[in-house]
Amino acid sequence: MAPARHADSEAHRRPAARSSDRDTSPDVYTNTEADNYPGAKERTRPGSDPSEKVYERVVDANGNPVSLKPVNRAFLRGPALRAAHSARVEAEARARAERAERQSRQSSSSSSSGSILRTLLLATLFLPLLSSFLTGSYTFNLSPLIVPRVSNWWRTTPLNPRRVHLVELTPLQLAAYDGSDAAKPVYLGIGGEVFDVSKNRRVYGPGGSYHMMAGRDASRSFITGCFETHLTHDLRGLSPEQLQGCFTRQSSRSPAQSLDQWIAFFRNNPKYPLVGKVLLPPIDPRSPIPPPCDGSAEHADTKAAKAHGQGQGQGQGQGQGQRPGPVKAGQ
Repeated sequence: MAPARHADSEAHRRPAARSSDRDTSPDVYTNTEADNYPGAKERTRPGSDPSEKVYERVVDANGNPVSLKPVNRAFLRGPALRAAHSARVEAEARARAERAERQSRQSSSSSSSGSILRTLLLATLFLPLLSSFLTGSYTFNLSPLIVPRVSNWWRTTPLNPRRVHLVELTPLQLAAYDGSDAAKPVYLGIGGEVFDVSKNRRVYGPGGSYHMMAGRDASRSFITGCFETHLTHDLRGLSPEQLQGCFTRQSSRSPAQSLDQWIAFFRNNPKYPLVGKVLLPPIDPRSPIPPPCDGSAEHADTKAAKAHGQGQGQGQGQGQGQRPGPVKAGQ
């Protein structure tokens, strides 16, 4: 019986020893003898080391608490990155759709513009042929009306690098251009505008039949033909027809013209370019109106027509000829 008791006592002692060994065995947070070497760090539990950094805990997209330590931040940013990527893809798709729509509108606009240009090109080629067939000219006989206006516009437009800069002259300054000085051009004023008539110096210069009109604005005498008392810009007493209308008089002699018709004649005459304006002084309303000359308005009109006809009809020629009209701007 003694050996049996001895076996029982050994069996009781053996579990007690294992329990004691389990209580005293080291865990993963405790250094073992193998960790005791120079430079080894002491193992500690998470959060127990004063130098250990504690990270904030947040909830991820699945509702799980997660620490904000660096290794987890990429995963936590995943939903935001995916949302930004989706927004960027949608924005790029909208931009592509808008660009395609804009290109479609531009192509349609270009096609319509191209058709308009083709139509204009065909009309440009066809109209001169039609004009030549109907009228014998390529411009429907409109060149005398169109070319001078375009030429005058081009002379003074800022688009022309060699444009003419218009000047402003006082009556005293304008008087210096009456042709007395051969080194200066001959200027003529009408309706406040100044034209260079130097190409007809023989008529407008000293000794010419129209010299009294040079170096001044004698608008009134263009209508009345009074070259002694009406060499002034005073237009009082003249009818609207004489100033602006198509002023004609039933007579066997040459018809008179309105002031606007005379101004249009000089504007449309390529020989007499516009050079500027004259700063006319105001007319004193208390001063007397220039009286009619020779007692006959019709005779005065005819006299003006003859005088200007001598000056304009032959240009640099003989000084005798027909009185020009505004419709003959090329004369």
